[in-house]
Amino acid sequence: MIRFFTRACIAMAVVAAMPSMGHAQNEADVLRYGWVAPLGSSRTMAMGGAFGALGADLGSMGINPAGLGLYRRGDLAVATGLNSANTDASWHTTSATSAKFQGTTGNLGVALTYPSVDADWPFFTLAVGRQVRMPFNQRIFIEGVPSESTVSDLFVQQALEDAAIYGYASTDEALGGGDIFPYSASLAWRTLLLLPDNDNIYATAVGGPVEVKRVIERSGRMWETQIGFGTCYRDRLSIGATLGLPKVEFEETSTHQETTVSAEDDLRSWDYNERLNVDGQGVLLRAGVNWRVTSQLRLGLAHQTRGRMTLLDNYSTSLSTQWADGSERAASSPVTNNEYLMYTPRRTTVSASFLIGKLGVLAADYVHTDLREGELGDPGTILSSGYDYAAENVAVDSSLQVVREARVGLELRLGPLKEYRIRMGGGTGNSPFNPNGVATDGSRHHASFGAEYRIGDVHFSVAWRRTWHKEDYLFMGAFHPESRGTLDRTSAALMFGAGLRL
Repeated sequence: MIRFFTRACIAMAVVAAMPSMGHAQNEADVLRYGWVAPLGSSRTMAMGGAFGALGADLGSMGINPAGLGLYRRGDLAVATGLNSANTDASWHTTSATSAKFQGTTGNLGVALTYPSVDADWPFFTLAVGRQVRMPFNQRIFIEGVPSESTVSDLFVQQALEDAAIYGYASTDEALGGGDIFPYSASLAWRTLLLLPDNDNIYATAVGGPVEVKRVIERSGRMWETQIGFGTCYRDRLSIGATLGLPKVEFEETSTHQETTVSAEDDLRSWDYNERLNVDGQGVLLRAGVNWRVTSQLRLGLAHQTRGRMTLLDNYSTSLSTQWADGSERAASSPVTNNEYLMYTPRRTTVSASFLIGKLGVLAADYVHTDLREGELGDPGTILSSGYDYAAENVAVDSSLQVVREARVGLELRLGPLKEYRIRMGGGTGNSPFNPNGVATDGSRHHASFGAEYRIGDVHFSVAWRRTWHKEDYLFMGAFHPESRGTLDRTSAALMFGAGLRL
């Protein structure tokens, strides 16, 4: 449901009072930054993220910080590895697969555990760490797709909007000067993709069927600097809290290319390119409890508040046309910087773990996130637009829904000294999209496996995780009925960890 050409189309869909301003913010941002993967440490990742009723691990800061209260000694740990993302794009009868790789540091941190003079609260732990919460690497590629429609029809529709609405006497002059639709129709006008007709009627230079090529490259990551505290009351009730400081770096470049089928057309092909860079930071709070009901059973409850993030978009577009006589025309939009607010949804995690004697532990988590709580806003700064994002927030509420995710994990402890750990886990969750607006079941699933070896105070670990889901994609935008296709997405992460008990 990520909308192709949202950023180009928004100039005609937002408000008449802002004809020269494109907005790159929509419900896709709420999903991208508001719903994160349970990566954390190699231990938490190998157990499928089912860690809310466990602890004594730096990964607890990102799930249930009450787990910090189970430490009896300090901990220094790091985890690093590789992430790969495969996307199988299908549209009509055409499909193509693309892959992209990214190195990532999943967890880096230290936990310092101190004894207390109060016998009821014998230890307390202060932890500081950095966790990658979500990698954004992805490549979408598809070409040679036949189409009877053209996205340049959008530019025609924009030009047919009366320039007088925006206070200009001449549509031609306003388009030529980039005063209206500077990210779309203005570029088409300056490159002759948009042609004048009689009596302020416009037409596209595309004269018939085309073959479409789409390329989208995404990179970056969201990580979180965490400051956590945990303690335990009489070895029965652990409590903890984490101050999270998320940081976003995201880049997306996309190209839409149409090549005319007929050799008699003057226009041979045209390309529309978009570039978006997003940087930002925010703050959130995570708190939880962990209760030892019996010597074998533990229950956990954690809640994450709404996060507040300040994001800065850097956005630009360009368009070029290639003609039968060998000539080429090109035009570029201005580069726009726009600062905006995003409020990410709350998240609640209910957990249980069962100790299987000395053999290991079985854990399960239930995670509830209402993505409709995501909200966009204007911060009122010098780089913000003053826009109220009412239409985008309506789209968030109507296109997203509550996500309910179940996770399970198992850890087996083997060897004469229990120095070996074998871990496995997985989970599933319903689609984040309102089923009334999509054609594809977007349920999301993950599975993981891992192992660890301990020698004295040192431990070495490895974890592997795979995720998979499908989603709709509108290759030619919401304005074209034939544009709906499917993305079949899979990703894998291989993480290596090492740690030292202090």
